[in-house]
Amino acid sequence: MAIALLALIPYQASIAPVKHPSTVNTTTARGFGLLLAIGALDTATRMGYLLFLPFLLHTRGGTQAVVGLGLALLFIGGALGKATCGWLGQRLGVVWGVILTEAATALLMAATLMLPLLPMFAVLPLLGIVLNGTSSILYGTVPSLAPRGDIGHGFAVFYTGVIGAGGLAPIAYGAIADHSSRAIGILTAALTAVLIVPLALALRPVLKGERGVLVKQN
Repeated sequence: MAIALLALIPYQASIAPVKHPSTVNTTTARGFGLLLAIGALDTATRMGYLLFLPFLLHTRGGTQAVVGLGLALLFIGGALGKATCGWLGQRLGVVWGVILTEAATALLMAATLMLPLLPMFAVLPLLGIVLNGTSSILYGTVPSLAPRGDIGHGFAVFYTGVIGAGGLAPIAYGAIADHSSRAIGILTAALTAVLIVPLALALRPVLKGERGVLVKQN
């Protein structure tokens, strides 16, 4: 597939936009740091919930086949979430798109703790949409906030950060659950999604300033 993409995608040289040094050192760097933190917390939330979902289904009386079905429903929603949340981000903007999806993620994760098995199956695809879809909004924002306009370096740092958070999150949430309960572990993951909301609000003026710089340059 990668070879096919190389043949199909037209070549286009990447030209970094010229920015004022002070803008690069303050606005862009701060914005990229916030974006990286949001991406790391979003990935941690997703990996934390995936850690506990099989156990949660087992406590509802689910067999191995039921656990597989529950994961499949969540992943189907996640696949749809890439397109759905990308469209949502274009309509509402990055900040409000992230806030909406993270708030919905926290509420739906908490709901799965209280719902019986069959209603839980109805919720899992919706949860998958918002749980996996926020990343589409974030990835599309990396080029405009990449440090020094270096998009390749920006994506490298961003992916390293979010993948690292995804690797550490199950260990952290698992330790929390070991010292409390799995329900507390899931609620902690939901709280992580809530923590993204103020970070997204802090990103709002940065994105406004970034658009203003680009308009002025044009």
